[in-house]
Amino acid sequence: MTTPYQMTFHSPLGWIRAVSDGKALIRLDWDQSHWDEPDKPDDVSRETISQLREYFTGDRLGFDLPINLEGRSETARHWMNVMMQIRYGSTITYKEFAAAAGKPRAPRAAGTACASNPIPIIYPCHRVVKSDGTMGHYGGGQLTASRQCRQSGP
Repeated sequence: MTTPYQMTFHSPLGWIRAVSDGKALIRLDWDQSHWDEPDKPDDVSRETISQLREYFTGDRLGFDLPINLEGRSETARHWMNVMMQIRYGSTITYKEFAAAAGKPRAPRAAGTACASNPIPIIYPCHRVVKSDGTMGHYGGGQLTASRQCRQSGP
């Protein structure tokens, strides 16, 4: 794939861009300023933005989107699948997240999984908190969104 499809909108968290390979969502970016590239929407990016709008207005509790995690290791996919099971309106600690993933002694790996999440909000890294209930302080990999993921609400 040389040119991904993408669509942007201004959310309560800043600008969000849904990026698709034409068949599935591959990334969700956000920033406080708008991107220079024009939108090149497809059905997947349009539906992603539609569902995100509903989520931010409180009309949607979960997502039903095709997602492509190609290029991610089996371990990374496992963490993402476990993350997807964290229920709307709840939080868990990194330690609890690690235990749910079958790695009870790996809360730092749980933090890394959150930090490298390519599709925040939809994969709810913002629901994973430190043991004292406060937000974590991980760096965020390549996505601006990862650093802000904790601030995205339910």
